[in-house]
Amino acid sequence: MKLIWLSILLITTGQQVFSNPYYTFNENGKVGLKDQQGTIIIPATYDALGWSDGSFSIVDRITGYKLNDQWGLIAISNQRITKADYASLLPAPPGLFIASKQSPLSLRMSTGCINAAGKAIIPFQYAGIKIHHSRAVVYTLDGGVLKYGLIDMEHKLLIPQAYQNIYPLGSLRFGVQNFQNKTALFTENGRQITAFDIDSISPIQNNLAIIYQNGKQGLINREGIVIQEPTFREINLTGSTPQVRKSNEWHILSAANSVHKKIEADSLLPIGNNRVKSITAFGTSLLDVDFNRVGNVQVDRLQPFQNGLAVFTQKKRVGVMDEHGAILLPATFHHLTIHPGYIITSTLTQGKEFWTLYNPQGKRLTTKAYDRIEPFNGTVYPVQKNGYDGGIDTQGKEIIACVYDSLLDAFENLVAIKFKGAYGIITIKEEWKITPQPNPIKLLNSERYFEFADNLTFLKSINGSTIYFTSNPIEFKDNNLVETISSGGKWIINLDGQIIHREQPHAERNEEIFPASEGYRGIKKNGKYGFIDDMGRLRIANRYEDILPFQEALAAVKIRGKWGYINKEDKIAIQPVFEEVSSFTNGYALVKQNGKYGLLQADGKLALDARYNHIIVQDNGRFRISTTNGVGLSDSNGNILLQPKYEWIDDLNNGYVIIKQNNNYGLVTLQGISTIPLQYDLLLYEKKRNVYFGLKRSEFRELKL
Repeated sequence: MKLIWLSILLITTGQQVFSNPYYTFNENGKVGLKDQQGTIIIPATYDALGWSDGSFSIVDRITGYKLNDQWGLIAISNQRITKADYASLLPAPPGLFIASKQSPLSLRMSTGCINAAGKAIIPFQYAGIKIHHSRAVVYTLDGGVLKYGLIDMEHKLLIPQAYQNIYPLGSLRFGVQNFQNKTALFTENGRQITAFDIDSISPIQNNLAIIYQNGKQGLINREGIVIQEPTFREINLTGSTPQVRKSNEWHILSAANSVHKKIEADSLLPIGNNRVKSITAFGTSLLDVDFNRVGNVQVDRLQPFQNGLAVFTQKKRVGVMDEHGAILLPATFHHLTIHPGYIITSTLTQGKEFWTLYNPQGKRLTTKAYDRIEPFNGTVYPVQKNGYDGGIDTQGKEIIACVYDSLLDAFENLVAIKFKGAYGIITIKEEWKITPQPNPIKLLNSERYFEFADNLTFLKSINGSTIYFTSNPIEFKDNNLVETISSGGKWIINLDGQIIHREQPHAERNEEIFPASEGYRGIKKNGKYGFIDDMGRLRIANRYEDILPFQEALAAVKIRGKWGYINKEDKIAIQPVFEEVSSFTNGYALVKQNGKYGLLQADGKLALDARYNHIIVQDNGRFRISTTNGVGLSDSNGNILLQPKYEWIDDLNNGYVIIKQNNNYGLVTLQGISTIPLQYDLLLYEKKRNVYFGLKRSEFRELKL
């Protein structure tokens, strides 16, 4: 049973929805209606009550009913107003109902409009109807093309059915779009009051509408008079006074602040291959490094180039563009990935994905539509069709039929497979090397594989002979096997089953053994830490509170709550005076003292005093330093290059640093000399041309009319 609560609501069209709650109920597979007291007011004799879109409402004491897969109108007094003659039925203001039925002359559905008495007030001769107050937008199919017109509720033609679209703008005005994608403003009586020279028009607010032309916005009033020519990037009409802003402007600059070019764009970003993408109101365009347009294609989004190709998005579908701006694959795909030497795509058809393989020139390689195509594994592209796995070669030919449960591993011309619940190995010619057997396998190379049975792992040759087996954990690493024995040591075994190295654990049982570093392993025993060598021999007694691994011949150790460093002879190299430390990297370690960070050298001297909130070691050897006042930069010897006073910095490794201060960006040298003033909303560096992109962002302001 479903409870429908209806509240008194006078909607914009004047239709009244009554407040009495009604209950639809089911009985013997049929639907009826009860009132608030549970009295049956419409017996359960209908397939459905409500409307053909699945909704339910009562409009002017009327609802719809379904019988024998057709719809009609019924009053809540259980009086049928119309026969069930309609394929669809929906309420439409004011007090009207849009219905469709099959044309007697064809198999097409024809749409019309009936009133509450069931009388047709708009004849059933249209493909569709949209009612807007006292007007109806109607459209028919002509030569495979929908053509729109406008009528009144007495079926008087106001605008002929000759247009691509007609839509209401409010304030008794309509936008009419022709087949050249240009729009004109019309009155509710069908009078044209502007020329077809507008790209589009927004709904009218406060007697004004936004017009769009060539990517810019302007204003027009309801009389068709242009109040403001389309020169703005954006106009906001939500307040009492229009708010406008110009397009963002990008300056192309040298490091010496010489402006080479100015470009209007929302965004301007390098995307590789000497290419830049420009995002404007029109969409995304491709530019070269001289900022000239490449190709004539405008897209919604454009990803960075990979292997000379870029994925682009258009109308929520993806395609491929080359670096010359040419469309290699049109935007018809649901999913697309570019790999070195190939492209994998998928299309969505009736809710199901179909996958296809292409070469980098956009030539389709697969002739079948697969349920899945995975990246090349060195031997084949694993594919799936009808729930079974197979493989295709680099030319898209199916060389392993889609009959297997799964493809597990591949090496050269061999593939490990699962077939009907059993495991085996085949060649790419589908010749059995290991016939199906119940134990899982893992292919190691062209001569060896693992077989797993219960708790045993067998190393076998490709002819099925057992070479070695163990119940210990074992892994394939660096073309050898590494077996962890029960005592904690590790054995290195070659692929002929010979033990070539034994790494023994410490004679005593340790609580924890850490990974090796520079020939030493950290151990923890009885709550204390020390080090053993790769043979398990104790090198440094477990007497420390905590340790870090050896790096650059020094290991951090914790003594009495403080950190210092020891060498491999267990001698204190740097006294334990620090709260936190890191291992040494490139001659430096990060240390914390009195709540602040500094940078320590291997000789125990501080390259940077411990007075910073954070220190980041850059790849170029310089240090990014920060305090409560901001971010700065020092050289590799700890000499301050830029005082930590900036909100953000980017060391470009070319002698210059982009800085941000008070939300503005500029450029300084490593000596702190300003070359581009702090006047841009964003500053980007383009390495190929050695130029800078400076953004001047436009802000909203009031427009005085």
